Amino acid sequence: MQKYIHATISAFFSWAGNIYDLLIVTYVYYYFEKCLGLNAVEGTLLFALGLIFRVIGGYTFGKIADQRGRKSILIIGTAGYSAFQGLMAFSPNAIILLVARALQGLFMGAQWTAGTVIAYEQAPPSARGLINGIVQAGYGVGYALTGVAFIEFAPAMSGIGWRLFLLTGAIPIILLPYIILKVSDVKASRRVVSKVNVKEYTKILIRASIIISGMFFSYYSIFAVYPDLAEYLGLSKDFVGLMMTVANVSLAISFIVYGRVADFINKRKLITYGVIGEMIGLPMMLPIILKSPELMLIGLLVYSIATGFWPLAPLLIIESVPPEVRSALTGLSYNLGSVVGGIGSITMGSLVQMFGLANSPLFGNVLGYSSLAIVLITLLTWPRGAITTKNK
Repeated sequence: MQKYIHATISAFFSWAGNIYDLLIVTYVYYYFEKCLGLNAVEGTLLFALGLIFRVIGGYTFGKIADQRGRKSILIIGTAGYSAFQGLMAFSPNAIILLVARALQGLFMGAQWTAGTVIAYEQAPPSARGLINGIVQAGYGVGYALTGVAFIEFAPAMSGIGWRLFLLTGAIPIILLPYIILKVSDVKASRRVVSKVNVKEYTKILIRASIIISGMFFSYYSIFAVYPDLAEYLGLSKDFVGLMMTVANVSLAISFIVYGRVADFINKRKLITYGVIGEMIGLPMMLPIILKSPELMLIGLLVYSIATGFWPLAPLLIIESVPPEVRSALTGLSYNLGSVVGGIGSITMGSLVQMFGLANSPLFGNVLGYSSLAIVLITLLTWPRGAITTKNK
């Protein structure tokens, strides 16, 4: 089996576990409040800490990966986020829970930047869009698995059931032997990193970060409370779990399709089409007047399928900077977007705390359309010739 296949498999599953751990907490806010005393704002802060600390981990560990190779950082990141998920599951109080989440975020950032780049760099140049799409499809699979697990654990959430539900997030640690034995490292460049003029790539970094930030802000301001909102609107736990599973399996497939199409079609145009699709699905999945489960499911599917453009956003950086700073700048751009997504999560949590969950569809539409409009404007004003592929 060729080495890029092992790199792709490991990056896919470790990223799926990363996202599983990031999002599983959104299902148990009630138990955090009941057992540990967290309110709605603190609950979304918990969610946001995972995003905020990813930017530190992504950039710091990304610099190490650029100098010493990607494999060791992939191992450290996967082991770290899994271990701290185990600590979160049995945290005795809110302080330890929040600290564990912050530290988990560091290793989440490390895993993403190393996993994404190691798979991309080892893939055949003609299939790099496809391989990147497959790796990023781990997002949809990881999120979908939270729905599957929620369906299984829902009847036993009382007592320590919710803690066991969270503990499932430590399972990715079993990937370590496979990564250690089967994944080949990408050789560190012989050139000195300090000789690379990072300022040359500032405009690309800023614009790509705006695009990634806007898509994260829209997404996480919605999904930070979406399971709770769906239940509040009268949907059963089983139906909520089913919705999230179906939508995120569709998202994973869409990631792969977008990635493959991007090997032949302009990436910026594909991202533009995806943003427009999200704008179409948004008012259906967050109904303000007609609150129909069927309409919500359709809107969720439209939004999720359109969101398949996400794997293309990191490629705006990966394909525009040299290997010596590829992990660091990709990790910085992507995880800066995560920080903004965390702000979106906190913003929604604060609004829900002040005005109630019943008003979250209105807030979700306002926040979603505002951030997506910024993304669209950035894409439409992107300077021609700004992306120069450097597949080294």
